[in-house]
Amino acid sequence: MALDASLEGRFKLGTQAFFSSPAYHKDFDYEAQLRLGIIGKAWSGESGRVDYVLSADATQADGPAVQSNIRKETDIDFFRAWLRWDGGRYKIRGGRQKILFGPGRIFRPLGFFDTRDVTGVVPETRGVDGLRSTYFFENDSFAQGWLVPGKINDRVIAGLRWEGLWQGLELGAVAQYHPETDLTGLPQFATEMVQLGYHFKGEYEIGYWSEGRVDIEQTQPGQPARFDGVAGVDYTFNVGEGLHVLAEYFLSAEEKGFPDERTDRTVQQIGVSLDQPIGIDKTWQIFFIYDMTDATFQAVPQLEISLVEDLYLYLHGRWGGKAEAGPKKGRLFRKTGLFNGTESLIGLALVGYF
Repeated sequence: MALDASLEGRFKLGTQAFFSSPAYHKDFDYEAQLRLGIIGKAWSGESGRVDYVLSADATQADGPAVQSNIRKETDIDFFRAWLRWDGGRYKIRGGRQKILFGPGRIFRPLGFFDTRDVTGVVPETRGVDGLRSTYFFENDSFAQGWLVPGKINDRVIAGLRWEGLWQGLELGAVAQYHPETDLTGLPQFATEMVQLGYHFKGEYEIGYWSEGRVDIEQTQPGQPARFDGVAGVDYTFNVGEGLHVLAEYFLSAEEKGFPDERTDRTVQQIGVSLDQPIGIDKTWQIFFIYDMTDATFQAVPQLEISLVEDLYLYLHGRWGGKAEAGPKKGRLFRKTGLFNGTESLIGLALVGYF
């Protein structure tokens, strides 16, 4: 038996200037965040080991996002807090953890618990409080199940998935029962539904993947359904030190009666990202997302500069608009009297790890 533990931490300082902040709203956003954590092994023996992660962060923010209640001014919470039994082929983990899978990069139909902004600076998912178990088979496949308390009347989100290899393809299938919950940070948190999904990923000259999900609503007459799916490809061109180009097509279609606030039953979007290193200390990246249904778009450029070891400077921006004439009230860009989070901006962030 051997015990060990290590401390880790991160800080993030950032500011953003908005080009057209609504009236009576501030023109700048500010953020300061400090995260501290400990990673360790609580017990180790011949049959396995018990390890843990405990980390929390404190964030102080100001600006139009706080004024509009999109984010909190002060937020102190656990980021990860879990205990895991590792018995080799069988693992079980309980506590606040990341439950994240599927090959989608920009669009995430299988992101049941994914709270990331994939175009943001160092995107991370907050994680959920739950219990997850995994069993690894001998044929390079595994099965995984999870339980996440929904808090309303002791309801529980329950899911099961399988993932494995077949002729060079990474394949997976998932099923989840999602009751009505009060987990407001999750998509469709107040809808009772059965969710079924798939994913696969392969490579033949180019990388390719797809993932999709069907939601079957459980309380409306006829049990209306919705399908979300994405298909993507990527390739690295021999330009400079390697130009990586990625493209994804996203489709969402729902039957009449599915509980959703959107006005379009069918939504189609295209996402493209490009990234390339410049020397050993710089990397540029740009995302472009276009909504084919309402003609709104976002372009999100970013430059990462490594100042010293574990200290990074990010220059980033966001430009949103609409490719057609008419009211600018779409999914990717909205021009309203209240701050809504889609406004164009330019920003600066400093992130350090210790």
